[in-house]
Amino acid sequence: MITGVMTLISVLFFNMKIQSSLWFSLIIALTLLTLSSLGALVAVSVKEVFEAQTLSNYFRFPMIFLCGVFIPVSSMPQPLQVVAYLLPLTYSVEALRSITLGTSSVLNMLMYTMILGLYFLAFSFISNWLMKRSLR
Repeated sequence: MITGVMTLISVLFFNMKIQSSLWFSLIIALTLLTLSSLGALVAVSVKEVFEAQTLSNYFRFPMIFLCGVFIPVSSMPQPLQVVAYLLPLTYSVEALRSITLGTSSVLNMLMYTMILGLYFLAFSFISNWLMKRSLR
């Protein structure tokens, strides 16, 4: 809901251009699914709710600062770039940036989509496996 509102505000009031609504929507949907499945993975990995909140901070804050949201990944030192490309949000940021700047290519969009899809499947599979294991 927040993503939709922020996108609408950006388009209407800040003149943000979306070059491809299809790719934009697909990347947003995959990002939401991927980050939700990461949240599910964190939630099934702990016993208490407060532990999940604490553990999620270990993922959330580094992702925000290392994934190109504030500083482009290409401007970071090489070791941080390696870490950034291990995090799913990096691919979302890169894809959305290229869609809004008009620099996206079909090949890049397919790559970002496939990577986000793989993260989603991996997080979902692992969280499902952990849930089944904890219920035995």
